[in-house]
Amino acid sequence: MLETGKQIHAVLTKYGLVRNGYAGVALIDLYGKCGMAETARSVFDRLIDMDMVSVNSMIYSYAVNGLGQEALDLYNRMKDLELEQNQVTFVAVLLACSNSGLVEEGRQIFSYLRDSSETELRRDHYACMVDLLGRSGRLEEAEMLVTQMNNPDLVIWRTLLSACRVHGDVKTAERAMKRVLELAPGDEGTHVLLSNLYASTCNWSQLIEMKSTMREMKLKKNPAVSWVEVDREVHTFMAGDLSHLGSKEILDTLKELIEKVRNLGYIPDTRYVLQDLDEEKKETSLYYHSEKLALAFALSRTENKTNSIRILKNLRVCGDCHSWMKYVSIAIGREIVARDAKRYHHIKDGLCSCRDYW
Repeated sequence: MLETGKQIHAVLTKYGLVRNGYAGVALIDLYGKCGMAETARSVFDRLIDMDMVSVNSMIYSYAVNGLGQEALDLYNRMKDLELEQNQVTFVAVLLACSNSGLVEEGRQIFSYLRDSSETELRRDHYACMVDLLGRSGRLEEAEMLVTQMNNPDLVIWRTLLSACRVHGDVKTAERAMKRVLELAPGDEGTHVLLSNLYASTCNWSQLIEMKSTMREMKLKKNPAVSWVEVDREVHTFMAGDLSHLGSKEILDTLKELIEKVRNLGYIPDTRYVLQDLDEEKKETSLYYHSEKLALAFALSRTENKTNSIRILKNLRVCGDCHSWMKYVSIAIGREIVARDAKRYHHIKDGLCSCRDYW
């Protein structure tokens, strides 16, 4: 819907409404959620009056694009602008810290909230802080924070479990899963997270047992799905699915890309294959991840263009695909903008805006 949003922006500009607070905030929100933080900031800077709502929207735009320092700068500037900071402000800036690995800055803001008599700590604040500590590898501290809460809910425990999945901490993950299942015995996502953790740490016996439990409970894993828009048409891809009408050109393009990135130094990271296969089959499996298929298709249809390629994914992008896209950006000389379940990744010239932290 980005192109439609741009058209609306043009109409608002024509009638001189862009600097209006309501329209401006809507555009900031639009561009931020579409991975265009710089454009969101240009709209923000043109507003006649900056208020709490517009500043919160801009901080959130920075947060989802992994621009933590920019979010903190604007957060600190609110005091100079004499703008009140509310619950939304603190959630947005803590999310920004989490997405950028700004642990100490996040700690300071959380401590301020905890000690403040004017602001009440809410579950969203705890969830951001648990995510920040967990993703940075401070799992023991994250678990301790959860246990200090009054009745931590499903989201909090699952946030801790996701961090365990990233860092391969099976013991903490099993404790978190136990607490989740006390709250929601049939929680599908929790079983999937732990089964993926068992697979990534090569605990095949536990994996078999978990999959057996999932079959008995009739739980199904949501497949990884990626979307890409080409010529105003959205195309959907699932891992290993070659049913797309353009599958031949996708495979041809994929083959060319694999050769190019290997020459640039790319080495498949088979740790991200969650199956007990030999190395050759693991490498082959990696090539058919949904984001790779989506990128290959977009390139096959836009090979003479230089604009950014924009990919959306319903799950967290895997480490191998992230590395692969960095090499591809060098090979094709184009920016790749990838939005996964956590944040935006702006990949250009072999570098990602996340600085390999997500």
